[in-house]
Amino acid sequence: MKRNKAFKGSMLLVWTAAVVALSGCGGNNAANNSQSASTNDAGTASTNNGTATNDGGSANGDTANNGTAAANDGAGTDDAAAPAKEPITYKVLVNATQKDFENTEVYNEITKQTGVTMDLETYDEEKFKVELASGDLPDIMQVPNKYLAQMIQGGNIIPLDDLVQSNGPDILKPAFEKSLSYSKQFWSDNTGKLYVIPVQVGKAGWGFDQQTGFNVRWDYYKELGYPEIRNVDDMVNVLADMVAKHPKTADGKKVYGTAIWNDWGTWGLTSMGMITGNGSVANNYTDVPNSGFWQTSEFLYKAKQKGILDPDAFTAKYNDIVTKASQGTLLNAAATWPFQAVNAELLKEGPDHGFVTIPLDWGFAWVGGSTVAGWSDRAWAISAKAKDPARAMDLINFLTSEQGSRLIASGIQGVHWDLVDGKPQMKPEIVQLAASGGDAYKKTGIGMFANQQGMTDFSELSDGSLANLYNTPEVFATKVNSLNKDYDEHYGVTYPAAAYKKFADEGKVLTLDVVPQDVQAAMPAPPDDIKRIQTKLDDLMTKGIPDIVLHAKNDADYAKRQEALIKKLNDAGADKYWAWYMQAFNDTKAKFQ
Repeated sequence: MKRNKAFKGSMLLVWTAAVVALSGCGGNNAANNSQSASTNDAGTASTNNGTATNDGGSANGDTANNGTAAANDGAGTDDAAAPAKEPITYKVLVNATQKDFENTEVYNEITKQTGVTMDLETYDEEKFKVELASGDLPDIMQVPNKYLAQMIQGGNIIPLDDLVQSNGPDILKPAFEKSLSYSKQFWSDNTGKLYVIPVQVGKAGWGFDQQTGFNVRWDYYKELGYPEIRNVDDMVNVLADMVAKHPKTADGKKVYGTAIWNDWGTWGLTSMGMITGNGSVANNYTDVPNSGFWQTSEFLYKAKQKGILDPDAFTAKYNDIVTKASQGTLLNAAATWPFQAVNAELLKEGPDHGFVTIPLDWGFAWVGGSTVAGWSDRAWAISAKAKDPARAMDLINFLTSEQGSRLIASGIQGVHWDLVDGKPQMKPEIVQLAASGGDAYKKTGIGMFANQQGMTDFSELSDGSLANLYNTPEVFATKVNSLNKDYDEHYGVTYPAAAYKKFADEGKVLTLDVVPQDVQAAMPAPPDDIKRIQTKLDDLMTKGIPDIVLHAKNDADYAKRQEALIKKLNDAGADKYWAWYMQAFNDTKAKFQ
């Protein structure tokens, strides 16, 4: 990348903890054209609102070797398969992934290989608070960073140093050496012990398609003559023109231009920062030009003025957006994930029908980067009350390993991929199944556990191939469906993500390569007074932005209401919060120098 500088002066860019939490999610999973929302879900938004460029991301990941312990073939552990152990069931708290993963082939293979049945529970902030207060926690957990110190001090989770030595042979391999040291230094409440095992460690890159961005119906965009999009006004105008041409669905339902989902913390309210962000150091609450909150607010306000904002925009949950997409009543969201299922159906209606990300030659693309910390708010911990912690570590070790990572990312050897001339390759029929999308591919479970795999999609394994076997030019070429082909021909590329990538390569678009992810993930949790301020600030934004967007009569009224909310934010301590954030960031950064 031409703009591959992590810091400029004090720093080039300070992202919120939510951004760091989702940094891995933003990587592209080449397999996930038809994944469920759980695959890409950006998880719960975390706490520190440090910059405007973004506060969110998506989920994706791919990892290491084959899905069968017996057929190791150079990835995963080098030891002979251990004798089968007694079956055991654990309650497992996971970030982003949904319980429907339990109905898949990859899930069943994990159970087969480990003897562990995972009773999955998707992280929910309020439920977790209740569980933490009562001490009735799941056996194995992906712990949000902001609760780590509290859980260590409260004895809710156990040190893993000895368990890794006895039951974590893959975790002890060189690929995780820096990550374990990082965890001991920054995620141990200054004890120097190992309490959590990072996930999605390593480098990320461009996959088959870019999934976060300005996503619209390609056939409608084509119908408009491929209008240029240079700013938020152009985005809104394009959507308004689409709605004007297609005001109702075939069954008479009213069509709306855009909406956000509101059950991922502040992700939805800051999601435009993933697209229009400029990389500035900014207070995400009050620095209007550089704030993800205010960029999203501007977009939604302008959509409301055009009459194309979905009336449920500030109440809809992710699954509501999926439903609206499936019904044909919504034409845009900040990521392709809600449209993956309907894309499979739209292709049946026409070869160029479906939702795509329009490549912009400005702003931000949520992709790339490299981290030893992995994806924030997803590191594995074991509860102090877990039965047989050694078996719990067996599961974590498998999910972290090359073998488990490739299983999660690429599926089962012999079923979804196999060796061809000694080289692991996806089976052509599975690639085509992924391109077609729908429930048939979802049943494989490939990519759906990405938020839990140990190594990134782009990690090179001991067999010389990537964890995610979809991320190869050969697969890209075979995966192209008629929608992709039409898109690729228009932009003069061979696979969809290349249309955006060329702008990043030219330095016109920022990516996660400029984000100091490991520094931000190492930042201490805010002290109690700052937490209280931040909670108040988030509450003011969560309530205030919808009020402004829905009730502002015109631009002057919008500006007046915006000014009033910013005054409330400043009165609530926005400046004090930002001063703490900057000091904490700079102090943490100094430890890396």
